[in-house]
Amino acid sequence: MHVRRQSCLILALALLEGCVPPDFNRPGPLRDTAVYDALFSDWAELCAVSQISKKPGNGADTSGGPGGHAVMYLQGACLDTRSPYPVLHACREDGTGISMNAHFVNANWVGIPGRALFYDGILRPGEGLTPAAYQATKAEGQRRGLYSAIAFRDWAVRDRPTGTPREDWKYEVSIGTDYAVSYARARYCARVPMTQPQMQRVIDFLNSRNALYRHGPRTFETNVLQDNCNHLTHNALAAAGIWRDWPVDQFILAAAFSFPVPKNEVVNLLDRMARHDPGDLRALYRDPLTRRTLLRDGWLPGEPGVTLDSNPVRAPNALYNRNLSLIFYDDPVLGHYHKAFRTYLDQPRYHDLRANLLWYRALYRRIEGEKKPRKWWLAREPADFAAFYDAYYAWLDREQALVEAGLTRLDAGHDASASSPTLSGTPQGAPAPVRVP
Repeated sequence: MHVRRQSCLILALALLEGCVPPDFNRPGPLRDTAVYDALFSDWAELCAVSQISKKPGNGADTSGGPGGHAVMYLQGACLDTRSPYPVLHACREDGTGISMNAHFVNANWVGIPGRALFYDGILRPGEGLTPAAYQATKAEGQRRGLYSAIAFRDWAVRDRPTGTPREDWKYEVSIGTDYAVSYARARYCARVPMTQPQMQRVIDFLNSRNALYRHGPRTFETNVLQDNCNHLTHNALAAAGIWRDWPVDQFILAAAFSFPVPKNEVVNLLDRMARHDPGDLRALYRDPLTRRTLLRDGWLPGEPGVTLDSNPVRAPNALYNRNLSLIFYDDPVLGHYHKAFRTYLDQPRYHDLRANLLWYRALYRRIEGEKKPRKWWLAREPADFAAFYDAYYAWLDREQALVEAGLTRLDAGHDASASSPTLSGTPQGAPAPVRVP
């Protein structure tokens, strides 16, 4: 009973915000994406996608609540084309969309190859959704075998029309949630660059999650409080060392007081990236997680390329309603999330690549100007601070070079979608990251 009251209280607070749908046109999609991809070969995009609201008479009624759904896009991770079951491997210049769905029996997540199919289905920029495009997109998903090796629960396909094959109906109940997301849902996405070793750990984590269910006898079970779509995306990023993991299957009373939800998680990720001043060496060193990612991966939260963007649902739209909610689970008056989100929306560096790089150029120049010699630090910190100091200034040199390379490309108006050397990650000839236990 207590759990029910707590859940109702959270929902009541959240619904106060739901009266006014968010404006998914602000800040809009990230520009200069070709330059972005040339600078950052590996990145993760965590997205909170809105509720889904289907117009009557258009196939399965997949309408959902205002809490929305969480998905993730991984640039630098590709599906193994030899396997009908979703298995990831590292790759260059391509990526995979990740979505978890309660429909699945033998998988925790499905992988959608490429950003276009994941978000936009078969539609080009500016095109609206028609019934013909809707049917053609489902056919394309089935042609690619997105769910050919994933079993669905009986209840998920029970209401299919007489004569409709079970396999066909998988694509009907999943479109707009797992693939062609923009057909049915608007979204806010926070993007974070990472190193190639970090991306490999994300890949290993996701493969291990699906391996639990691929061959049985265990089947995948999900619920809002103890193992929802945000647990998967959060813990994938935790595998990269970006933040600490969020345990699944917690005791129900504990889970009721603290469970991840989509829009909150976008703010949580941006908060994590902004929490530490990259110039405060002592604070960085004394945070165990940050110290580990620098020494192991040459990565710190305060790096360029952290962005926030938004995309509305497709318009015009013959199948889905466009007045959509996506709420915080937070006190709308006193809570942190509303205020923090507005702050991120108001800062150009989270939406514009040039503003982002210029902000970091100024920051890094300040850090360089305040640099204290190694011996000054060693007189005040433990002996192992020396390795941290060396790794930190090697990191700073790489980040300054990356910022200048990016600004040069933007000034020159380069089409960086052409083949070019990778500017992010561990550069060739750089010392190997120091491994820590």
